[in-house]
Formats: sequence, structure tokens, C-alpha cells
Amino acid sequence: MNDTDSIKVFVVDDHEVIRFALEAWTTSASISGTSEVITVVGSAANGADALRLVPETQPNVLLIDLQLPDMLGTDVIRQLRENGWDAQKLRAIVMTGLETASVKEILASGANGYLSKQESSETFLAAIRHIATHPSEVWLNPTVAKQMLAIEKAIYETGITTAEKNVLRLIRLSNEEIGELLTISKGTVKNHIANIFQKLGITTREEAVTFAIKVGLIPKSSRM
Repeated sequence: MNDTDSIKVFVVDDHEVIRFALEAWTTSASISGTSEVITVVGSAANGADALRLVPETQPNVLLIDLQLPDMLGTDVIRQLRENGWDAQKLRAIVMTGLETASVKEILASGANGYLSKQESSETFLAAIRHIATHPSEVWLNPTVAKQMLAIEKAIYETGITTAEKNVLRLIRLSNEEIGELLTISKGTVKNHIANIFQKLGITTREEAVTFAIKVGLIPKSSRM
């Protein structure tokens, strides 16, 4: 986009108060006239409406919640990318209230960045402006980047592989459930868990859960 163009934002979140707040923030920023004009050109409460309305409203930036009622925000981004909405045409930022959301998986969907809903309005606006003018770059605020590096460092030091890490992230589930989610056999799951136990020097799933929580791979609560 040209420097003189306004930044057109489409917001996807099933909470009306979030959509209202984001529109209020962008309106206030535009009125202040201190930087590029940001305009909310549309909003949706679910993924299906987002897929329908984005082509109609032609935004530059998609600000989308990770957990939508009908699908994941990352699924919406993947579908838009497959339909020709590449990063040059549409930048996408994923919002989430989940402290342990996988940043790697979010970025793998084609997203340009990640934001916690706990961030300030200034951070949201800075992220929008940055990816609007730098479509080939990724936005990660310092806190998220630090957490991501800490998790990867802790996992790397144990020698746990990517496949084993995927199993460890689901360790609260049964072997059958893990296998179904990762599309691998129960035997493969069992082997991965045995390797994880050996590398961590533990003997129980409870200890594996404790480790995963400690390094930030899974949340403290029992919810996945």
C-alpha cells in the first residue's frame, strides 16, 4: 500500500465489546492525525461471515480472534490465502486470550502476526500500522517473542523432537485421543511418550504435565 492510503481493517471476534473497542481505538487514532489513517471497513462474529465479507470490503488488514464459534481464526486465514488473498493483498493478525497458543502454528497459517488481548490499544495500533506497511515482516510483541523463545529453548535442551512436542502438548488426553488429533497410531503415541519420559527422566504422565506447564507448553488449567 502507498503511504498516502488509509489502512482498512476488518475485525473478526464473537464478542461485540471487542469489536466495538477496536473500532473506537482506530477512530480515535485517526482523529488524532498523528499517523496513517486507520478505518474499520467491516466486522464479523464468526469465520463463515468473515470469509464472505472480506472480499466485499477489501481490507488491507485482518484482525481476527483465534477461537471463533464455528472455526479457528487460523482456518479462516488459510482459506483466504488459498483463495488468493496473499500477504501483499491482506495482512492478518491473530488475537488470542490463550497464554499458551502456539505462535508457530499461528504463523504457519499465513498470519503476519500475533497479539494477546491483554495488550494496550497503543500496541494494537502499532501492530496494525507495522504490518500494513511491512507485509513481508512478522509482528511479535517482545513479551510473546520472549515466551516463544523460552519454550523452544527448554524443549531443545531436553532433546525432545517436534513430533514428541506435539504429543507433549496433548499429554492430558488419552493415547487414543492424541492419536486421533495428530492422525498417528496409538502405538506411535505410546512410543513418543516413552521417549519423552526417558528424555525428561520421569515415569508418569503427571510429571510430564508438570514439565509442560513449567515451560509454558500447556496452560495450568485442565482446559486444552
